[in-house]
Amino acid sequence: MKKWLVLFIVIVLCFAFVFYNNSNIKNIISGLAKKGDIESGELRYRIYLLGIIPIGEAVFGVQKSEQYQGKAVYHLSATAQSLNVFSKFFNATAALDSYIDTKQLTPIVFKQRIAISGKQSIVREVTYDQKSGTMSIAGVKRQILANTQDPLSAIFNLRRLNFDKIKDIEMNINTNQKNYILKGTGIQQEILINKRIYKIVSAKAEIRRRDKNPYHKSSITMVLLKEKQNLPILIKVFASGVLINARLIDIRQ
Repeated sequence: MKKWLVLFIVIVLCFAFVFYNNSNIKNIISGLAKKGDIESGELRYRIYLLGIIPIGEAVFGVQKSEQYQGKAVYHLSATAQSLNVFSKFFNATAALDSYIDTKQLTPIVFKQRIAISGKQSIVREVTYDQKSGTMSIAGVKRQILANTQDPLSAIFNLRRLNFDKIKDIEMNINTNQKNYILKGTGIQQEILINKRIYKIVSAKAEIRRRDKNPYHKSSITMVLLKEKQNLPILIKVFASGVLINARLIDIRQ
């Protein structure tokens, strides 16, 4: 009995160490700094289930200035894929694209493609008419609130916030049917790593439906490296009782 108890304690301590290491801000920044100057570019993240088990990777592409349907837009993109080690049992990919107005910084079109082995792929395109307060999915119009964002445009706008002047965060989000609100705060702090001070912002928010349905609620925490245009170095999402961490592991120019 004592042996099993000791084994259990050892396993718990190992998981605790892995969780701590994967979420340790100093380790993340130090690892990035060893690869060179931390600059903006293509952001590559390792995704962990429960903050412990590596299950996939995600890539946030570099923002591009383009013309879309005759309008000047910023094209934002992101992809995610499960690790190859799981390919025999499970394979999942996702691709997101957002085209946002360069003046209003709100989405015009949001595209989503999700493929999971053994299931039918999900393809969705959302068109926003911010002036009329509507969005369209497969020809069906729905009412939206002012300055409604999609996930990519929300992160884009979060990175543009001046946390010296702004502490509270609030955004409207809708990519499907119901209107959601993202509401939270950003707390600044300084950390010392290898004799250098880095300024970071811990942005914590709750995402819930506007109709206050208690079963549709999640939380997100993003740690931003402030001096590098609010660069997201760690993202934690807790939804449906599951914790997912995304840790920045590389930046490609």
